Amino acid sequence: MIIKEIDLFKGIDLEVLNKIADICSEENYTKDTVLFNKGDDAERLYILEEGTVKLIIQNGGTISNSLTEPGDIFGWSCMAEFGRYTSSGICATDVKAMMIERNKLNNIFDLHPDIGLKIVRRFAGVFSKRISNYDRETVINKLLRYSLEDMPIETLLERTLQLILSIPWLALKKQGCIFLVEDDSKMLTMKAQSRLAEPIKKACANLSFGMCHCGRAALTQEIQFVDCLDESHDIRYDGIMPHGHYCVPILYKNETLGVINLYIREGHHRDQREIEFLVAIANTLAGIIRRKRLEQDLVRSERLAATGETVAGLAHCIKNILLPLEGGIYVVEKGFRKNDMEKLQTGWDMVRRNIDKVSNLALDLLTFSKDHEPEYEGFSPNVVVDEVCYLMESWLKNNATANINIIRDFDPGIGDAYLNPKGIHRCLLNLVSNAVDACLYDKDPGKSHHVTVSTRADGNDAVIFQVSDNGCGMDETVKTQLFTSFFSTKGSRGTGLGLLVTQKIIREHGGTLGVESELGQGTTFTIRMPRNSSGEISEA
Repeated sequence: MIIKEIDLFKGIDLEVLNKIADICSEENYTKDTVLFNKGDDAERLYILEEGTVKLIIQNGGTISNSLTEPGDIFGWSCMAEFGRYTSSGICATDVKAMMIERNKLNNIFDLHPDIGLKIVRRFAGVFSKRISNYDRETVINKLLRYSLEDMPIETLLERTLQLILSIPWLALKKQGCIFLVEDDSKMLTMKAQSRLAEPIKKACANLSFGMCHCGRAALTQEIQFVDCLDESHDIRYDGIMPHGHYCVPILYKNETLGVINLYIREGHHRDQREIEFLVAIANTLAGIIRRKRLEQDLVRSERLAATGETVAGLAHCIKNILLPLEGGIYVVEKGFRKNDMEKLQTGWDMVRRNIDKVSNLALDLLTFSKDHEPEYEGFSPNVVVDEVCYLMESWLKNNATANINIIRDFDPGIGDAYLNPKGIHRCLLNLVSNAVDACLYDKDPGKSHHVTVSTRADGNDAVIFQVSDNGCGMDETVKTQLFTSFFSTKGSRGTGLGLLVTQKIIREHGGTLGVESELGQGTTFTIRMPRNSSGEISEA
């Protein structure tokens, strides 16, 4: 008789055991047999003898628990939900079990009341364990999802606290808070709270390690449990209500990251199931806090590195401007001393050019560092592009060494666009200036250098600006560095900000910037802009 091998029935008189065996039926089930489905009438209770049964709870997600121990009781979920199964039971292996029909349980109570109570208590224990496991997995899954969202740590902790306080079987008052340790100090700082009295919020805003129950949890790295308002409460106020605490340290390896402080009703007994649940939540929270702090440290490091790179780049740019500026001042002073007007003019031209560089550098820095909404207006793209071409032609005429042609290739039917004309002008001036420099740097004496500036409509919704040159071109290494801060192919003549500013202005318009280049053959930059970047309908 297998029933006598189950610890639930050990020590029972053989005659009574035989009568119980007559009430029960011993059943054999093959693997994958469905014993019951959620929602079915709960007519049978099972006592596992051999094998494994999987109980599946479906509530949003699917949570499975397996029963494998002889004596595990399952199936009679009528105590939980009006006589219907609250889960599904499936044989994960071949199974042997004792089956008791619901209407026969009273017969077991009549034969042996203690056995009847043991069956009910054993079932209640299994059922409550399943509930706590399900709640623990649900809360942990939600915390992990929260950790992937872009939210402040305070918001994450507030949500965590509300999740804990919402668990119905935890014997908690709807009060509590979560502390964090900041800057490697020995102080707890309250980051989230629920329904705390004002005197507590004020007194406990910052707690030193060892102060009151929360401070002791942080110091000892052990759970602090009290069931009443006794002398161990260091912080009190007149009219404080009776209560107890679970103070659970949030630990990462040997480091205290914070404390979860929860209020319980006076006289509540320490419950191991509650402690296991709270420790699991604290451990999950510790991993999340640690990861978020590492992310913050990484961001700070990147910002410091970027700041250092910016300062170094600016220093280099300013030095490249100051040297020729000092040279121009020297020539001007020499012209004054010798009353040489030609030298004065030459020196003054040097000074003016480098003052223009300072002005352009400041303008580029302001444009690149600040987000702003472009000022849109209707205009003809061809007119703006023609102005840029005229400026560059004027510069080329005053540069005796430059033998470069500017070629206009404008679409006469392009129509008007609703963009920021100043921004477009700046973008094109940067690109045409770069194209001219690429031709100047080209060492091929057999070339007749030119820069072609084109416009065309791209349907009714976009316009295209294109700047092409047949200069020195770029290899793949240079192309990958084009949009890096302070990277320039012009040596001391460039700041490395022009293309960054161009790219930023284009993105603010919702446009795109493309580049094609071949070393020794030339480069083409293509800007595609929405015809109406503002999203407003302009009047015809």
